[in-house]
Amino acid sequence: MLLKVFAVLLMTCISSVMTFAIVYTCETNARQQYEMFFPVLCPKGCASHTYTIWGNGTYTHDSPICRAAIHDGRITDEGGAVMVYKQPGQMSYVGTERNSITSSSYGYWRGSFSFTPNIPDTPITCETPALDKRFVLLNTYEITCPSGCISSSAEISGDVIYAYDSAICVAAIHDGALTNDGGKVTVYKQPGQPFYVNVTRNSINSTTSSYTRSSFSFRSDLPAHDTRFGTQASYNITCPKGCLNDDRTIWGSGSYTHDSSICRAAIHDGVLTDDGGPVTFYRQIGQPSHIGIERNSISSSAYGYWRSCFSFTPKAQDPPDCTTTAEDPKFFDASQYEFACSPGCANSTADISGTVVYTSNSSICKAGIHDGRITDADGGWVKVFVQPGQQSYNGTDRNSLTSLQHGPFLSSFSFTKNMTDDGDHSTVTTEKPEKVKNNDDGLYALLIIPIVLLLILALFVCRKYEPLQKFTSNSSTNLNFPPITTPAAMEEKNNYQVLDN
Repeated sequence: MLLKVFAVLLMTCISSVMTFAIVYTCETNARQQYEMFFPVLCPKGCASHTYTIWGNGTYTHDSPICRAAIHDGRITDEGGAVMVYKQPGQMSYVGTERNSITSSSYGYWRGSFSFTPNIPDTPITCETPALDKRFVLLNTYEITCPSGCISSSAEISGDVIYAYDSAICVAAIHDGALTNDGGKVTVYKQPGQPFYVNVTRNSINSTTSSYTRSSFSFRSDLPAHDTRFGTQASYNITCPKGCLNDDRTIWGSGSYTHDSSICRAAIHDGVLTDDGGPVTFYRQIGQPSHIGIERNSISSSAYGYWRSCFSFTPKAQDPPDCTTTAEDPKFFDASQYEFACSPGCANSTADISGTVVYTSNSSICKAGIHDGRITDADGGWVKVFVQPGQQSYNGTDRNSLTSLQHGPFLSSFSFTKNMTDDGDHSTVTTEKPEKVKNNDDGLYALLIIPIVLLLILALFVCRKYEPLQKFTSNSSTNLNFPPITTPAAMEEKNNYQVLDN
């Protein structure tokens, strides 16, 4: 009995020694093995071989085991023993650079292996974020995204640069690095940004987010208009060619909101052409409002307060206020533009001259209130159309503001393209005095006739009852007569009431 036990133990030891004694080459893969787990003794020098491996932590079963072991950190290039565990096929495999070996990414593969009993990596899905633990120590990696991520409910924050908690595959479609068919994409780790903008691109809407400690992009050399928002006061950047036809929005003129495209703003501001080139921009404090204007074939949008902005001069242009006129230099090249007015401009000391069409030295915001485009309480945006000079400008009282009369003036502006008073009014606080005045004149004209008739009737009645009045004045008895209610008088009275109402 003891001999049998000894024989079994001896055979087990021999088998074990013989298993490890098998020397594997640098190209041996797990597909060639039939056991579910088995030891491997790797030779020296596999790191310098060119055999491809696919995955990170979990590898396709046709990947060379020893190179995968070096990549995973289980052994060094000096070789050594590792335990290999076969795993089911994965939907995707992440390509990364680790320990001087770069693995490739791949989509679905029917068999895999790892160096731990449990699968260390979950498959890449549409919802996999860049904060996934497998990417934490990687500055650059490649993944294979599945198809159909455009319909995923996973959120992303940013545009070109994305917050690290964003779903990588959804962000890749948003950025244009992938289509909805999925595929391989390379991810580049970036420093954290103070904020991330919300932009709708490629049928995907990103959201706004505040500071995160890291971010990512799909380009190693980011465009200049996205390398933004550190702590420096100014930046020297080089803009690429062709930004004129880019679809990114800019807000403002002279001073731009800090989420505006820098290179498009530079073209808009006239400091660059569409050929690109070097440009310096300066961080500025937030402005209460930003105007929208078309300049150099780019239309910027108007916006109210935004917490920070930038300009292409060390000193930011003065923000638009209640005293800004259409003669401001920022409007010289524009035939029409949008302007954001702050509330309370009715109390400004700035003058306005004209009605519907105003002299160009008039306050834009005050004229906007006078014309009924905005209210004093709310402010808002007005669209301004540059007009030729007029021979005269009428002064009127409208919407609690009085405009001045003026003679010939070189240039003017209005809030409708054709200088008419029938444009769309955003809000009209009171009925225009001109219309009220015209209606009152007509009412007064209609009242003249019945008033004259009533006077004639009164004279007639007085003459008819004059003898009776004399009699009652000489009598010692006071006689009370009922009021006179002749049909003619009642008819006139009713007419008067109708007209009066």
